[in-house]
Amino acid sequence: MLDLILAVLHHILVFGLVAMVAAERVLLRATPTPVDRLARLDAGVGGAAMLVLVVGVCRVIWGGKGWMFYETNPFFWAKILTFGLIAAASIIPTVRFMAWRRARKIDPAFQPDPADLVKVRRVLTLEVLLLLPLLAFAAAMSKWPF
Repeated sequence: MLDLILAVLHHILVFGLVAMVAAERVLLRATPTPVDRLARLDAGVGGAAMLVLVVGVCRVIWGGKGWMFYETNPFFWAKILTFGLIAAASIIPTVRFMAWRRARKIDPAFQPDPADLVKVRRVLTLEVLLLLPLLAFAAAMSKWPF
């Protein structure tokens, strides 16, 4: 039963994380740019990502398949690497959102540079695109060995 609860929680968190990243991409197209809202949403992305990781570790430790299944599973390690790449890419938007928020506190009329908006949107697009191999690795991982 614990395995099922952890699996459901893990999937809900992942879907929530995807929805928040998609919302960030949408908000970056708004005029004026909702800097404070983006910063708060990005904090939610970070929190959700940490929870995904924590629940994932719990699944590895206490889930039905056990560590031995994951330890030798190449798709598990590919999934972990891809998650790490997404996390590394997410640093760029986070740093930009924080800088924009600081600038907004100094100047309430502050708006991010359009080139900066494009850069952040591209990074968020990369994050979304990296979810495709991550999901493929997750599916392959669950069926290993074939």
